[in-house]
Amino acid sequence: MTVVAIMQPTYLPYLGYFELIAQSDIFVLLDDVQFERRSWQSRNRIMGAAGEVMLTVPVKKHAQAARIRDIEIAYDQPWREKHLASVRHAYGSRPHLEAAIAFLEANFSKAPAHLAALTGAVITEAAKALNIPTRIVPASELACEGKRSDHLLAICRTLNATTYLSTGGSREYLEADGAFAAANLPVRYHAFTPKPYPQGHDFTPYMAFIDAVANVGWTETAALLDRR
Repeated sequence: MTVVAIMQPTYLPYLGYFELIAQSDIFVLLDDVQFERRSWQSRNRIMGAAGEVMLTVPVKKHAQAARIRDIEIAYDQPWREKHLASVRHAYGSRPHLEAAIAFLEANFSKAPAHLAALTGAVITEAAKALNIPTRIVPASELACEGKRSDHLLAICRTLNATTYLSTGGSREYLEADGAFAAANLPVRYHAFTPKPYPQGHDFTPYMAFIDAVANVGWTETAALLDRR
C-alpha cells in the first residue's frame, strides 16, 4: 500500500501540514502550479505578545502565470533579519526559543535563490526533526501533465499510489471533477484536530509550526501529530 499526499509548498507550515506528511508514504510538494501572492506559499503567522504577526518572504517581480518553482526571493530586503527578530520578540520568554532560532538560522543561511527551494528545505528538515520518515519529492521532478484533479491523479499514478490522501477542503472539487473515481483510485480525507500546548496565553491554534517548537520543543511538537 502506498499513500500519496500532495500540497503546495508553504512557508513555515502549521502542524496539520506535517500531520498530513506523517500519514503518507510519499508527500509531493506541488511546486509546478501557479504562484499566488498573499497566500501561505510565501507567508505564515506566529503569535506575538500583542497578537498574530505575519512573516512574509518577499519575492521578485514575475509573470502573473509564473509557477511556484520559478519564483525568486528578493534578498535586497532584509526579511531574514526581520523574521528572526520577530521570532525572538514573540517567544523571548518561552523555554525552547533557541531551538526555533537555530532551525531558522540554519535554513536561512543557505540563501536559495528560489522560494520553493527555501520552503521545500524548511519542510523537509522540519519533517526530519519531527521524526517523520515520509519521502518528500517536488512535483517538478515528476514532470506530470494535466490540470486540477487530472494533474494530481497523474502524480499519484507516477508514484504508484494505492490511496490519495487529501485535505478535507479539497473534497468538493475532487468529487465534482470525478477523475479519481473514474480511475478507481481511493481518496481518503485528512481532518486535523489541533492539540493544545502551552503558549503562555490562551491557546491559539493554526500558527506556524515554529510556534510549537519555541514553546514545547521538537520532541513534544512531534507528539502533537496523529500518525498512522
